[in-house]
Amino acid sequence: MISIITVGFHSEKHMVTLKKCIREIREPVQLLFHDNTELNIGLSRAVNLLLRQVRGDLILFCNPDIIFDKSINIMIDSVRQFGRSETPTYVGHNVDRRFPTTTRILANHMLLCRLFSRFGLNPIERDYLNNDAKAGDWTEQPGGSCLLMKWNDVDDIRCTHPQQQFYDENLPVYWNDVDMALRANVLNIQFVKSSVQVSHEGGVSSRNMDLERRLMLFYSRAGLIGFATKWEFHPRLIKIAFFLDAIVAVMVRLIGWIRHGGDFQSAILKFRATLQ
Repeated sequence: MISIITVGFHSEKHMVTLKKCIREIREPVQLLFHDNTELNIGLSRAVNLLLRQVRGDLILFCNPDIIFDKSINIMIDSVRQFGRSETPTYVGHNVDRRFPTTTRILANHMLLCRLFSRFGLNPIERDYLNNDAKAGDWTEQPGGSCLLMKWNDVDDIRCTHPQQQFYDENLPVYWNDVDMALRANVLNIQFVKSSVQVSHEGGVSSRNMDLERRLMLFYSRAGLIGFATKWEFHPRLIKIAFFLDAIVAVMVRLIGWIRHGGDFQSAILKFRATLQ
């Protein structure tokens, strides 16, 4: 049996589409869904609670905005045959990354580095995003948007947490899948990119949050800084870097290099979030 775990804000369109996709799976399916519209307890806690109800020997973690077809059975057969966890090839919003380092985190999230990226001058960001990964490659940090795992691997990862949490609930929305991937790596649990393609709209749930709350969850102790502190990725250095980044953003904004709203405000809010 396949247990499918999906968490998000309720959308009739996405749920209808997801249930249609599920009918393409050849074997019995247990659908476990938490609607954060009714009770927003955070992604991590919702997933952990749903895991207590799992009856399948395979678990498909799947966002409501994921669309797949009958080729998903190829991925299911592969996981059963080779005993490894797999992530699909995303069409649209790719979420697979390499393992983070302090340098990779800064290169991906600082305004100045983003400006360099526009001109192809940020090789660290390109390396971190790992967009060149091909089917069959080992994916260091798979996104939780669509991830097929054996129950035994999920349970082993839970056991690495003092409270038996698959996703660390101190990271309620963001960076929880990165933390999970690092704990899996400690156990030598590998994730392989499958040739099976899924469509991923991306960022559907986060659109329900205003910019300040979204950045607070992403960069604060409930996100990046909490993750960096836990794994000793120099959180003080990151805070200093974002402070300097905010100053650069003000200067860039003043001299008119950026004409579209958001960059200046985002930089200030990012720095504020890291102080929480």
